[in-house]
Amino acid sequence: MAADWITVTSYVASALVFAAFFMKAIIPLRSFAIASNVFFFIYGLGAGSHAILILHAALFPLNILRVVQHVRLTKRVREAAEGDPEIERLLPLMVHRKIPEGTVLFNKGDWAEEMYFLAKGRVRFAEFDKEIEPGTLFGEIALFLSDRGRTASAVCTEPCEVFALSHDQVLKLVLHDPAFGIFLTKLVAVRLHENLAALSTAS
Repeated sequence: MAADWITVTSYVASALVFAAFFMKAIIPLRSFAIASNVFFFIYGLGAGSHAILILHAALFPLNILRVVQHVRLTKRVREAAEGDPEIERLLPLMVHRKIPEGTVLFNKGDWAEEMYFLAKGRVRFAEFDKEIEPGTLFGEIALFLSDRGRTASAVCTEPCEVFALSHDQVLKLVLHDPAFGIFLTKLVAVRLHENLAALSTAS
């Protein structure tokens, strides 16, 4: 009788592993993997197989960890899609600079190497007759254009403090943090809409 339940357990565990390979979504896949870990562990106990016990005792918490990580990532992406991220979390990755009044950060058509976060002061974009205040990210649009050309000139109208994030760092963050990628997509879309509206008003 004992041999029967051990055999059944091994078949159930194998079937769960087989089913996991058909799962396209992460959470169902990991859920089937966790269930298979449980059944393989039971099988290992009944069959006296230390190798199977050790393997699935290790895989069980790993699969749970991956589920938790995926749920957290999904939550962050949803929050990024619905609101604004905490820019302060990016500041340690950015280069801090103090800029004198009247400094041209970049001219229209310049090759874009960085995006910026304005911590203090004000920056004016003459082409759009627009001035930004502290707490604003800017210079991001050109990083994603094929020619990387600035769409407007940026001039500090008073002493400024900015944080700069390089093009390569931006791409790495987009690739490794979907929430940041969604935020940048929203920011670029809003900025383009504002710029077009400003140009229409000016004309």
